[in-house]
Amino acid sequence: MYQYIIIGFLLLIFVSCSSVGEELVEPIELEDEIVSESINQDIYWLYDWLAAWELTSKEIFKLSEANPPIMLFYDSDYVYTNSLISAPNGKVIIGPKLYGNDIVWLKQKHNDTLTIPDGKRVPVQIMTFAAPCEQKEIESFFVMAAPSFWQSAGIEEEVVGLTNFLTGIFLHEFAHTRQMNGIGAKITNYEQNNKFDFEVGDDLIQDYFSEDSLYVQLFREEVKLIYTLSKTPREQIKISDLENVLKKIKQRQEAYLNPEKEILVEMDKIFLTMEGVGQYAMVSWLIHPKGGGFSKEIAIKVARRGKNWWSQEEGLALVLLYKQLSLNPDWKTMFSDSPTDIITLIEKELEQ
Repeated sequence: MYQYIIIGFLLLIFVSCSSVGEELVEPIELEDEIVSESINQDIYWLYDWLAAWELTSKEIFKLSEANPPIMLFYDSDYVYTNSLISAPNGKVIIGPKLYGNDIVWLKQKHNDTLTIPDGKRVPVQIMTFAAPCEQKEIESFFVMAAPSFWQSAGIEEEVVGLTNFLTGIFLHEFAHTRQMNGIGAKITNYEQNNKFDFEVGDDLIQDYFSEDSLYVQLFREEVKLIYTLSKTPREQIKISDLENVLKKIKQRQEAYLNPEKEILVEMDKIFLTMEGVGQYAMVSWLIHPKGGGFSKEIAIKVARRGKNWWSQEEGLALVLLYKQLSLNPDWKTMFSDSPTDIITLIEKELEQ
């Protein structure tokens, strides 16, 4: 079952597109008259989004280049995609490249219904998500509404402007497309081998304990401590303070998560890592002089908008703390097929 993100609710959904078949990567012959380096004004925003990801992946996360995921974007009238499943009768159009490599883009009217790249049909609505794909050489697919669709829904962002905010949302979710073989596979395995009271997603821990006022209090205190440490200069961070934060995290997990269901401890770690990386992708681009160019304080404020989603709220705090502690952050491990969770990475920094 799909879950979709409404503004401020960044959610990764793990589903499979194994039924898509080879059709997704079937070669498409380009017509001579459309081959051009000019920008297609229908999807000018997509050029900016993919350029923002190239900047973030190369200069911040230091990731190697990878094949583009299957992508589906849409406005009030059309879909723009590199999926033949989503636009079987689409017209080939000029569109942006990724890492300098051509992508065959298709444009087709959607008539208020989208065909997701795994073949499922859903009504047009505000959503953005990444999902794993079992298709050979394609790690994932990605879906997101165009800026005009968000605008028409009355979504606003006064601090950095809607354009920058949507770029941040795109980066958050697009970062997940590079985590499917690692973090995605772990979550799929957890879900398939355990039973849960709620639908598996990055808000699973919140769903279990949001009505427990004592848990909420402990969680908020824990998050506050982490953010405070993340703002402290590296040389001024006391080992005792760092040990105290890690102890509080472990105590919370052992007192609440472990008795409820032991696997929830591991899921807490992996969801904090996944969402922390996504949030940091947004923050780091907003800060970067080639990106948004905003102050760190503003970028974090925008990413924490509402502070209502626990895995994002604490995940970002932990990643910011890790960045503060490490002289050479190992971002790649959080994108690898054998990922290390963010809490373990912080513990390793404490050992050094």
